[in-house]
Amino acid sequence: MAGKKTAEFMIVNRRSGKALQATGLDNGLVVEQAEPVKSDAQIWTAVETEGGVKLFNKACGKVLDVMANGTANGTWAQTWEDVDGESQLWQLVNVTTTYKKIVNVMAGKALDIVDMSSEDGAPAQIWEDVDGEGQQWKFVSTAPKAATKTVRKPAAKKEEPKAEVKAEAKKEVKAEAKAEEKPAKRPARAAKEEPKKAEVKKAAEPKALQEEPKKVLKKQEEAPKALTKTEAAPKKAAGKTAKK
Repeated sequence: MAGKKTAEFMIVNRRSGKALQATGLDNGLVVEQAEPVKSDAQIWTAVETEGGVKLFNKACGKVLDVMANGTANGTWAQTWEDVDGESQLWQLVNVTTTYKKIVNVMAGKALDIVDMSSEDGAPAQIWEDVDGEGQQWKFVSTAPKAATKTVRKPAAKKEEPKAEVKAEAKKEVKAEAKAEEKPAKRPARAAKEEPKKAEVKKAAEPKALQEEPKKVLKKQEEAPKALTKTEAAPKKAAGKTAKK
């Protein structure tokens, strides 16, 4: 019973860097390598079955097979319609996390490139496993890459000062404000009191000036009285002389 097809991929040879591709739509056409261009002839899907994996080509719809059910080294690979034949089954053996060996179930041999060629058009074949890079393949997904969103981290919030710190800061601000206000108030009072003192002085000055002339007048009034007494004395003396 056939399983589900996997996502589409290219099969790229590790040694040559070329992709495995079909060469036509008919049965029995050779499979070769060419520069990876993601054409339909280079795109494959895998279907797991009970005996192994079938590899379907997108362009022709046929599976990867071995010519004439061959098992000898150097037998070329081909595409053929799916007939559930053992020569159309493959085992995918991991070599690294990236590369795999593609081993034919019927022949027990690994998929390879003729003469270890790096040229476009060199045919694929099966060969005994020699652990060579020409027998290692990478399955490269052809699905479009999802656009990556740039996630911006929110700016770190500044920690609010604790209530105690806030209260202490307010007290300090109030104390500073009071210290600044006090010197400003004292000069204001002094400025207000200064004109009052000046007014008191001015009010006091006229009284002293008014009292000073009064004293002078008193002295002048007293002086004539003394003179009057002095003048009266001779009159008495004159009278006495007249009586004698």
